[in-house]
Amino acid sequence: MVIAIAGLTVGLLASTFTQVSNAELRTQSNKVASLMRQSFSYAVSHGKYVRLIIDMSAQTLSAEATADPVFLSKNKREAGDDPNALTEEQEERNERAKDEGRPLIKRASFGKEAALPELKLTKGVRVTGVFTPNQEDVFREGKAYVHFFPNGFAEPALVYVGNQPEGGGEGVTYSLALAPLTGKVTRTFGELEVDRYFGQPADEEEE
Repeated sequence: MVIAIAGLTVGLLASTFTQVSNAELRTQSNKVASLMRQSFSYAVSHGKYVRLIIDMSAQTLSAEATADPVFLSKNKREAGDDPNALTEEQEERNERAKDEGRPLIKRASFGKEAALPELKLTKGVRVTGVFTPNQEDVFREGKAYVHFFPNGFAEPALVYVGNQPEGGGEGVTYSLALAPLTGKVTRTFGELEVDRYFGQPADEEEE
């Protein structure tokens, strides 16, 4: 009888822990979605280019802004690449421009904005992946970038937020999908697969 009671108590504690963990995951995913929406609104209202930096090593999200024009390369980039760095073609054009005395192509200079705070995810909640159209695959480590433009457009993006342990194991994942034309973020249970319809409106739970 004592053993049975002890087992029941442990089961109830484990169930309570899971519920608390999932509730915290939902809260943290709301904060991530809020920062994405805030970045979109800030870009439009202030006429600036904004990039959201998602650091999957530090588990932080921060936004920077610039008034300099930002043009994203159509070439697919690898994990860890800075999407705002000059391309090889642009570097070659600059070399020719130097010889001919023409203006150089400059890299956009981003800076912190007080109205765009940094978000540090709580222990046990992690961004487990990020995907945008100019990537070959979902980024699982390093830094990922999502860009917002002053004309009311954003990169379509999927951000996965979960409570899986770092070393693996079962957990819960939410997929946050950013709509490029409205800046709205929809949340669905589980990790959505990227397909040919990625970036198009879907009938999902809006946060």
